Amino acid sequence: MPRDHGENMPDWRQRRRADILRAAADLFGRRGYGGVQVDDVARAAGVGKPTLYRYFASKEELFLQVFGDALEGLEADLEVIRGRETSQRAALRAMVERLVDVLGEQMVSLRVLTGEQPELADRWRMLFRGRRRPIQDALRGVIAAGIARGEFRAVDPDVLPALLLGMIRGGLMGVPDASRAQLARSAVDLVLHGCLAGPGGG
Repeated sequence: MPRDHGENMPDWRQRRRADILRAAADLFGRRGYGGVQVDDVARAAGVGKPTLYRYFASKEELFLQVFGDALEGLEADLEVIRGRETSQRAALRAMVERLVDVLGEQMVSLRVLTGEQPELADRWRMLFRGRRRPIQDALRGVIAAGIARGEFRAVDPDVLPALLLGMIRGGLMGVPDASRAQLARSAVDLVLHGCLAGPGGG
């Protein structure tokens, strides 16, 4: 049976779907994929399990939709940061902090999936790869603007965004006990001290 994807739904159904996604995002973010059952999501959203299955075919599909929505929100947040910050250094710092926050909510699940459900982990990675370009473009724009304004030295604005994303993902996967704030500070310090022009640079 086809599932609704939020398009051409009556308003009340869109709201119900949004409630399910919000409840799922909160639970997956706090407990990880393995610690959440469909019953938990249905209860938190205030719907019955059969109702939830009318919107999402499985826990796996719900999990991937939550991640896709998080990436879409992340892309919008990065554009807001680009428009809000006058200093490219401040913009890059805020972007890194937001990246760590959003991806950090997913890594608890991804660490488990990699060992226990590799096919779902692969689908997560494919989804991320498919949405990575706008994220890298936002980072590239800030880095290029920082170079043009003399805030950053002449680093490669095409290579650095990919390195930065890889560093954040690797840090979140490899240092599970580090807080997101610690990781964000470390990533920002490493990148900025390597990029800054003048006496503050490397």
